Amino acid sequence: MNYLSKYDVIFSGLSIGKYDFIFEIDDKFFEQFDYSEIKHGKLSANIELNRLSASMIAKVTISGSIVTVCDRCLDDIAINIEYKGILLIKYKETGDDDNTGDEIMYLNRGDDIVNFAQYIYESIGISLPIQRLHSDESQCNEEMIKILKKMTVN
Repeated sequence: MNYLSKYDVIFSGLSIGKYDFIFEIDDKFFEQFDYSEIKHGKLSANIELNRLSASMIAKVTISGSIVTVCDRCLDDIAINIEYKGILLIKYKETGDDDNTGDEIMYLNRGDDIVNFAQYIYESIGISLPIQRLHSDESQCNEEMIKILKKMTVN
């Protein structure tokens, strides 16, 4: 069984209405993605899925923390993550453009499963700050800071 299938929602048997799904995200989740910047993580993704007649709307909330690398000293740094987003899920029609930039997931006719793993992963990624630095230089690796100061040209 593919590990990421844990993040599947089988919607074919769901009536029109709202449903709640909770997914736990851990280190093994991030190991499934090549070149992930995230070393460790413990998060929870709550998905409120509103099944409509021809589409679905997913309200996604992700919270928790991850561990990645400090851009200054290259030591581990913990970062809290808070994400809220809305994802429209609909069947692909002729003329639909996959590159709209909108929060839309297209399904092929006949699909009855939505896998949220990629959406969750990307949502965590865009929630990371552009610069990942310890809040104070004193929390950084002392040896690395010495090397940086020695190599800095004033």
